[in-house]
Amino acid sequence: MLVVVVAIALIASVYGAGELSIIHHPSSIVFKGHDAIKESALPEVFTAALGFSTEQFSHWQGFYIANPFNIPEAIVTIAVDGIYDIGQNKGQHYPLLTNDDEGHVFKSLTKRIAERFPNQEPTLIRVDLANGLEDIQQHSLFEGIKSENPRHISHKSLKLKVEEDRSFLKDIALLHEIAEKIELGVVKQDFVPDVYWFRIASLHALSDLHGSNSSETQEAKQLLQEAIARLTQAFSKSYDNHVLVAVITSDASHTRLRRNILASEDTASYNLASTYSKEYPAIFNIILWFCVVMFFSLLAVSYVTANMDPGRDSIIYRMTSTRMKKEN
Repeated sequence: MLVVVVAIALIASVYGAGELSIIHHPSSIVFKGHDAIKESALPEVFTAALGFSTEQFSHWQGFYIANPFNIPEAIVTIAVDGIYDIGQNKGQHYPLLTNDDEGHVFKSLTKRIAERFPNQEPTLIRVDLANGLEDIQQHSLFEGIKSENPRHISHKSLKLKVEEDRSFLKDIALLHEIAEKIELGVVKQDFVPDVYWFRIASLHALSDLHGSNSSETQEAKQLLQEAIARLTQAFSKSYDNHVLVAVITSDASHTRLRRNILASEDTASYNLASTYSKEYPAIFNIILWFCVVMFFSLLAVSYVTANMDPGRDSIIYRMTSTRMKKEN
């Protein structure tokens, strides 16, 4: 048991800590267990949930498709940066090994959808709430959202005069504005997979300022849960329940900061070995076994030639014999 705990601690120190929470999914797919999953494997999970064949084999067995004819039509993801979890009790939760960036996960997922539907126009939206209305207004789907006023959000412990609190409340206000827009029916089912990706980083600064166990942080997590619940309900209704809603939390920013400080030390004095490309093993094996085969081939030819009977085995000796008969 001690070995397992130590191993988990080592993995967390290398990759960072996070959580994958499946908040909503249709009954056609089933999530089970609590096995850890690498963030780099999330594109495989999401594309498999959409009914696509996966590009890489994954040993993760956290879900399976129960009905391939009733798969999700949309993936909705809320990526929360700089915090391990948001205290969400609803849904299925898995430890997340953050060996990748959530932005790269989004790009990989949307690339696969675009390749499979080149003649259609899937909705592929990523909104970084830290950019405020700038990101929102880039998408015609959210046309009309012009307010990020945090005063409409009911709160007790958080204070608008504190910059970190105000930034977080603005993000929550935008999430509610987006949910309200979806509730108006701007999304239509077209049987082409869609992706909606929302990144929120303001909870990170708020938690660092007040402390992870403070009343301010707990209230902030509750407000975020309520906004996610409203988003989930809005998208579920728009897609007739054919939607997968996931929350990705990652505390990798703290872990990577500690790791970068250690990596910044001068490593020239450690006499490190040379680095090789990933093709090196294949090239080495080709050259090695080619040399071995050539050596034994030459050895066999030399042995046969040395033991050849000139009078019987070689046509060269027979054709050059002085007693060879000639036809007149």
